[in-house]
Amino acid sequence: MARNNSDLFIICGERSGDLHGSELVKELFKINPNLKIHCWGGDLLKSAGAILLEDYRSYSVMGFYEVLKRLLFFYKKIEKCKIDILNLNPKRVLLIDFPGFNLKIAKFCKKRNIKVDYYIPPKTWAWNSKRNIVLKKNINSIYSILPFERNYFMGKGIDINYIGNPLVHRIKKNKLKKTDNYVAFFPGSRESEIKYSLPILIQLVKKIQDEKFLVFGVSNISSLLYEGILKYDHVEIVYDDTYVSLNKCKCAVVMSGTASLEVALTNTPHVVVFKASNMSYIIARLLVKLKYISLVNLILNKEIVKELIQDKFNINNLLNELKSLKKNKIHEKMTRNFSELRRKIGKNNSSKKLAEIIYVKLL
Repeated sequence: MARNNSDLFIICGERSGDLHGSELVKELFKINPNLKIHCWGGDLLKSAGAILLEDYRSYSVMGFYEVLKRLLFFYKKIEKCKIDILNLNPKRVLLIDFPGFNLKIAKFCKKRNIKVDYYIPPKTWAWNSKRNIVLKKNINSIYSILPFERNYFMGKGIDINYIGNPLVHRIKKNKLKKTDNYVAFFPGSRESEIKYSLPILIQLVKKIQDEKFLVFGVSNISSLLYEGILKYDHVEIVYDDTYVSLNKCKCAVVMSGTASLEVALTNTPHVVVFKASNMSYIIARLLVKLKYISLVNLILNKEIVKELIQDKFNINNLLNELKSLKKNKIHEKMTRNFSELRRKIGKNNSSKKLAEIIYVKLL
């Protein structure tokens, strides 16, 4: 039998996956500091102790149309990843989100009898339900961080383990009392998201001179992207300091994604926004069948936070929503629903729980 040169091979394709993966790796090293963990990921996984083979910034692209334009590029990256897996022959492969890439790796591993687990599975409840067949055939274990996914996947005959959401423990460690009155901006974690969100946020800053604004930037993206909004005296920026800095904020404007759930779990009223290239948006409308895009609304299955999508994400609508969030009745109703959200998600330290499960499988 070929020697295992790696205990665990982790693959993610964006910042949130890098973060979730890094917390898992830290917990695994607490159990056994001698584990050999390799990854296709980012700086966070690397700093947690995983051996970084490829940085996700070299292969991550946002948007349906943008991905289609670079199919050959992705094919070459997938082939390179397969070679790394063959060379290391890991005991187990852990896929984190990033389904367009990771499901191809799952099929490859299945053919070579390499065990594969999936952490944060494809959102087949939103689009491309054919991926359920791939999951059922090729994945050994699936771990979800969204409570409603368990019933969905079990209904499709796919076994799944809901382990809680890693944001809960992360926020618990950083929870502080709100201290100030900034309006928070979360313009996105990818260059393409920032490209579409910041121009509208700049319009808002120009319109409202008597408020203080706090931009939540990400350190793995060029600071030059934020220059346009930072020239205003009443705007500040923070990097990778979400929870402590949110305590300064009375409300927020959040680009759709994990950040919307983070903001809700810190009890901060907000509006969710989304904008992409016109081509990507048209393709998404044809393929994705969802009533909501915000994770808060999806988990509670009702509109708790307002969603401004594509053309509706404009300065006039944004002004109206921020004005609405200042009303006590709206504020109180939203925070009551955030309490229901926390109950649904639960209190598990999901990274620790998953580490314990995976470590047993590595023995």
